[in-house]
Amino acid sequence: MFSFLDMINSSLSYFNIKPTLKNKIYVVIATLGDGYLIYVTWRLFANQVWVRALLYCLAVLFLTYYLYLNAVYYFLNRTSKLDFLSPWLSKVTGTAPSPETGKLPRRRMMQPLNQAAGYYEGHDVVKAQVEMDAVERQNLQHLVDSLVADKLLLAEYDGMNEAEILAQYRATKEPVTALNHGQTLPYYELVHEPSQHRLEIYAGRNEMEKVKVGHITKIGLTDAHEARMQYQLYLAKLFITGGPNKIAGRRDSTILTDGDFGLDAYLAYRDRNSSK
Repeated sequence: MFSFLDMINSSLSYFNIKPTLKNKIYVVIATLGDGYLIYVTWRLFANQVWVRALLYCLAVLFLTYYLYLNAVYYFLNRTSKLDFLSPWLSKVTGTAPSPETGKLPRRRMMQPLNQAAGYYEGHDVVKAQVEMDAVERQNLQHLVDSLVADKLLLAEYDGMNEAEILAQYRATKEPVTALNHGQTLPYYELVHEPSQHRLEIYAGRNEMEKVKVGHITKIGLTDAHEARMQYQLYLAKLFITGGPNKIAGRRDSTILTDGDFGLDAYLAYRDRNSSK
């Protein structure tokens, strides 16, 4: 049976399946395994193998309880009132504040923002709408992953521990991203590509390694093409958003979920007829 479950687990790893769906599949498979154990336990009792039957019975009770908790959480999107296991595990694994001191670890200070495109204080700056095709999204994913691996970007939940992550999620009802807020890429620029009629965003470790990571569709409420005809446009700020995140799990635990990276872009502009 365990060989069969291991084969299923290995097979699922070949597919890009969201953790929530994968956990639902695991619950279904484990339920089938639990049913098999119930049959074996019944046969042991029928054959009067008492000691072994009692051991199997205890295993069935524990597994059934665990499956019940997971089924309620993953299929009904709520926690069970009978969940007495999660709070105890939270205390054992240290995901809750210390009962002795009640104190939480201090947050790590964020590094200064990398102003890769210069400073635009005193200029008109407006937020732009960024869209991505499949190639741009993949380029951004690979770029951010490599920068995090080399510690050029911080993915430390803004220095929060599990208890703080839970508190923020419950207050905002929004996933708490692993990537620290307010981080920019080492290099980025805005390029007009006439062939595709796009204002393309290029980014990378440096200018030599730049790749397409998105394109501007609107600047404020104005279409990007119309804005480019009327104004000189400059990519003033580019912040990374999204990515892997945590949400609240059962009681005082969290669950890591997948998410795509995004970009918040701010453009500086001035009239094309302006001399300054």
